[in-house]
Amino acid sequence: MEFDQLPDIENGALILDGRAKNGIQFTDEGDFGVQVYYDPTPHRLTRGQVSRTYCYDSGLLVAALREPLTGGWYYNEDEFTRTYQPCPDPYEVSPDAPAPQSHDEAHELWQQAYNASQLLQEITITVQWITASKWVAKGDRFSVTANLRDVIKQHGSGVYTIMVWAKIDGEDVVISEYSIFHGVTPPNTYSNNS
Repeated sequence: MEFDQLPDIENGALILDGRAKNGIQFTDEGDFGVQVYYDPTPHRLTRGQVSRTYCYDSGLLVAALREPLTGGWYYNEDEFTRTYQPCPDPYEVSPDAPAPQSHDEAHELWQQAYNASQLLQEITITVQWITASKWVAKGDRFSVTANLRDVIKQHGSGVYTIMVWAKIDGEDVVISEYSIFHGVTPPNTYSNNS
């Protein structure tokens, strides 16, 4: 994807604008999708915490965008449910957990984290549908504006990751993932050019 305007949240409104590349075309309803994930404000992790982590996900799915309907049509549902397998949270590990002292010890800690992740139960969440005020997905162009005020009010400051989907050869594929630090300062290791 190539953004004419990088995804941003301005006065509670998410704005995306750009074009798909590599021959991706939006021709039918369902060829283009946008989801919003949330992570709390990140903070520094110790090597001991990271070494006890098996996986990381995209955060909590908090909203999915949909195009506005015209001609008197309306949607019957404002939310949907979804299940997912959570990853162990490294922030729940004590920052005082010692860092591994060898490759074998690091592998053993990884194995323990993997085994613990297999014991976690699937979680069912309720996700809000947000009907965009602007939705253009035609040819290789897209432009979306949607009101995220209620989502931001519910979750607050943190990292909102915008996932853009396209249908490629009949399969839904993530074609862009962009994180917006909203109400927080990104760490100095974060670059918006990457």
